[in-house]
Amino acid sequence: MMKISEPKVRRGSIKDIEEITSIENRAFGDHAYDYPALRYMLGIANSITAVTTINGRVVGYATVFFRKNSRISHLESIAVDPDYQGSGIGRILIEEVEKISKEKNCTKIVLETFEKNVSALKLYEHSGYSIKEVVPDYYHVPYDGSKNAIRFEKILH
Repeated sequence: MMKISEPKVRRGSIKDIEEITSIENRAFGDHAYDYPALRYMLGIANSITAVTTINGRVVGYATVFFRKNSRISHLESIAVDPDYQGSGIGRILIEEVEKISKEKNCTKIVLETFEKNVSALKLYEHSGYSIKEVVPDYYHVPYDGSKNAIRFEKILH
């Protein structure tokens, strides 16, 4: 029987793209970012990706974007392997992107999530985020129409 180690957090890189793509597809199915979008997120200079690993395997990731001359960071994407959802990995990733945002001198972090993603809504509320607004038709899904998002924000101290 394999012993499960404590989750570890590190900066992600393009070397993690296969595992991140797998997690993204398993977590979001038809609504997942595609490989080119994930490669872009991992490779551009104005974003940082954090990954959580267990026994050396990536089990979750979060990418935060930064804009030049802005003190607001944007949590672009966060996903946890469905086998590990509900185990605190999402909370670990949220804490890490907040830490990264503070290191980049950001004072606020914003994010959007699908209005019916109950587990994400709970995660953000429990992590101290407040609802800013409902964004109509934020997600444009081929063959499935548009979906509303909830925009959250948190002041970083």
